Amino acid sequence: MSARQRWLRRLLVGGGLGLLLGVVGIYVVVLWALPSAISYAPNAERPIDSAGDPSAGALHALGVSRGLRVAVGPPAASLSLWIIDPAGPARDTVLVLHGIRDSKRSQLGLGRALAAAGHRAVLVDLRGHGRSSGRFLSYGVIESRDLVQVIDALAERGSLTAEVKAVGASYGGAVALQLAGRDRRVTAVATVATFTSLRDVTPLYLRRLVPGVGRLVTSGQIDEALERAGREAGFDPREAAPVRAVARTHARLLLIHGADDGNIPVSHARALHQAAGRRSQLLVIPGADHATVMGHPRVTRAILDWL
Repeated sequence: MSARQRWLRRLLVGGGLGLLLGVVGIYVVVLWALPSAISYAPNAERPIDSAGDPSAGALHALGVSRGLRVAVGPPAASLSLWIIDPAGPARDTVLVLHGIRDSKRSQLGLGRALAAAGHRAVLVDLRGHGRSSGRFLSYGVIESRDLVQVIDALAERGSLTAEVKAVGASYGGAVALQLAGRDRRVTAVATVATFTSLRDVTPLYLRRLVPGVGRLVTSGQIDEALERAGREAGFDPREAAPVRAVARTHARLLLIHGADDGNIPVSHARALHQAAGRRSQLLVIPGADHATVMGHPRVTRAILDWL
């Protein structure tokens, strides 16, 4: 073997070993970080209080009638709400819920459209998001309990109509379905791109966020990470299951999903639809994926017509 061949062999062996060690290192980091990635809220380390909330003038400039804070718990948190009233008497009260690591601000367009159609839209920053406090996420388990208290607070303030409905995108849709399974005052729920359960959706996101290495994480390791996340955040991950919640509710359901959703495949919507039976309507948007479905022109129109 020539000196050049020996050099090339050492390079290939060393490069292969370095690549292997790199993959192993990433794998170890993923396993270590996964529970916190699941459970920690965007506002986990950020103090939130009413001092930073927009003024009444700033809210009116956004088309928001008024802002409201509701104390919820346990665990204790302060939720920020924006209420958009219709010009005349409200036909119903519609809770509008954003996706994970998002905020109510992204739902302003839908909120204005609802108000223009005669609905009172209540845009909510879910715990740990936007201008709401809270350290942890529970994928609807604790958030749905929060919203029961939000409905109570609206009733105490005379801002609740006879009918309560909810519209939620992705994470917000999962919360809305679990709310309907918990509170019979919620008579209708529309979801966009929502998952069946936390257990079902975690491997999908892991493989998309950490390509290659994410596929090396076993089912048992995912279950262990979910259990650790649940212990840290104070909830049972098995309860974060919208597909189980739809069986407990008598609410009407509209399930909207993009046909090309790679984050949460349309099979999740089909499973929710099947679990709900005749109470649900399924609308699949051709060509739409997880990022584009909420902004698709058919979605707002479909929600308004259905409501």
